Amino acid sequence: MNRCWVKTKSVEETRRLGKAIGELLPQKAVVILSGHLGCGKTELARGIAEAFGIPAEEVSSPSFNIVHEYEELIHVDLYRLDSVEAVEDVGLEELLSDDRPKVIEWGEMLEELLEGLPVIRVRCKQVGEEREFEIGDSTGKICRKILEKNL
Repeated sequence: MNRCWVKTKSVEETRRLGKAIGELLPQKAVVILSGHLGCGKTELARGIAEAFGIPAEEVSSPSFNIVHEYEELIHVDLYRLDSVEAVEDVGLEELLSDDRPKVIEWGEMLEELLEGLPVIRVRCKQVGEEREFEIGDSTGKICRKILEKNL
């Protein structure tokens, strides 16, 4: 898996990084976002959504609804779920077979369901006022392109 690290200093930079990732996602891609509360996962998801023409203000953390489906993208937040069985109960396994890219916050527990899918893992952490994103890319293209864009 290719890895790269990107730091952002503002919400706008975090969204710009998300948009760059979104523009590079292949069909059926799964983006797993992990990191502590408030580290920038939802802002990154908003940027990814913008790459698909979804206004950032329409993207909220789906902590209470768990799944938000858009025409071009699926956004999932598994924060309140504590097991793969609970994930299966909300129908995520079926959603994973959908051709649309998926952005899944708190999706670390899904490893066994992701086999054969293009997976991008993004871990974020807050370092002072900055956000640091570690991107693991099974497609081999996203890190290279992001670094070329100088984000």
